[in-house]
Amino acid sequence: MTHNMLTEERHAAILNELHLKGFVQISVLAQQLGVNPITIRRDLLSLEEQGRCVRARGGAIQVGEGAIPELPYEIKARQYVEEKQRIAREAMKVVGDGDIIILDSGSTMYKFAEQLVTLRRLTVVTNDIKIACLLAVNPSITMICTGGTARANVYTLLGSQTEQFIRNIRVKKTFLAADAIHEDGTISNVNMEEIAIKQAMIAAAEEVILLADSSKFLKTGFANVVDLKKIDLIITDSGLTPEWQSRLKEWQVKTRLV
Repeated sequence: MTHNMLTEERHAAILNELHLKGFVQISVLAQQLGVNPITIRRDLLSLEEQGRCVRARGGAIQVGEGAIPELPYEIKARQYVEEKQRIAREAMKVVGDGDIIILDSGSTMYKFAEQLVTLRRLTVVTNDIKIACLLAVNPSITMICTGGTARANVYTLLGSQTEQFIRNIRVKKTFLAADAIHEDGTISNVNMEEIAIKQAMIAAAEEVILLADSSKFLKTGFANVVDLKKIDLIITDSGLTPEWQSRLKEWQVKTRLV
């Protein structure tokens, strides 16, 4: 491609790549379009402001119908607070004395960790820095942080080091978070980097418990994590639609509404 492409032409080319692949990388686009990576970053910022894509680390993802952008932690923490607290209290009922558990990252898990901090004899593995700091104050809790590279604004540790650590352990229960749960029963995530880590968390546990408020249902993330039918228990709030309730019953997925 020529170096003197008009902005509109570049935007059209970028949107076409997004439509075809669902994800674009700045370095690849810069090479394909014959421009500086800084120019591509500006293009993606402009397209994001128009609601045409969501910038991700090193590139951007497509925003399709019903797809959700990744929100900063501070915004997510202020959403559905009461529902998350009810879910956290219910989740406490399935934690046994002396359990070894994995806690996924995120604001719902943080609410759960606020409840867990009062327990005795518990081992917790997490890749969430905020949760690790919270639980570390209790000397009765063995707090294990996975290691990895911290993502800006979300306090989550990611990377091959994180994934490898989780793949080498076995735990009683994994408490899983979700960005979105599609009507076909797919749990998905807006950030592709977290997929392998979440899948490792699922594989490491005897039992997997999904903690997700009802707003997560019928949304669509970018990348698939796991089928809902492989989850042992869902804890969600009473705002879950009757359609979803009957769907979960039909799929024989054990669910608790709070």
